[in-house]
Amino acid sequence: MTIKTPYLTLLTLCFTVLLSCNSSTKTAPIPQTSVNSSTNTSAGTYTSKMTKSDKKKYYTSDGQVAYEIKYKADGFKLRTAASTLLWKVKLYDTKVKISNNEENLNPYEIKITDTYAAKLVKDDTVLARTGYDLELKQQSVTATTASQPDFIETSYSPSLLLQTISEISDDQKQILIQELQSKGY
Repeated sequence: MTIKTPYLTLLTLCFTVLLSCNSSTKTAPIPQTSVNSSTNTSAGTYTSKMTKSDKKKYYTSDGQVAYEIKYKADGFKLRTAASTLLWKVKLYDTKVKISNNEENLNPYEIKITDTYAAKLVKDDTVLARTGYDLELKQQSVTATTASQPDFIETSYSPSLLLQTISEISDDQKQILIQELQSKGY
């Protein structure tokens, strides 16, 4: 029996949704400079909880909603506690678009250029690049304005390019990175 690619993708998506719904509450610390889940941000530790099948809320240590994620089939939105859009993320096979508007105008784009290489682009200008050294198990992220790269000892994740976007606050960056990593970016 042969399963066609669209059906396999649909089955994978359904399975992912079921798994995420199964864990109703999980602690998700949002680190300031790395994606190590045991590190806190300057804003503190957030916990996350799926409140609906398509919505996750991030709570402060005193139980207040700080952010929410609204999932769509082709991406997700990071919103304030009052549901105001902060960042819209659209997912494609070889790129990710991140914008601060519903129309996805003037987005930042993470373009995957190779198995272990990607670049961050805005308005056809490369802002940063990332690569991975398999021997050292180390990822480098280099902003075009930086004199030398930042090295991160982790598994490869093109989403770490978001660390170079000054327009996004640190805690929002880490939520976006965590969400993108959960989607395989």
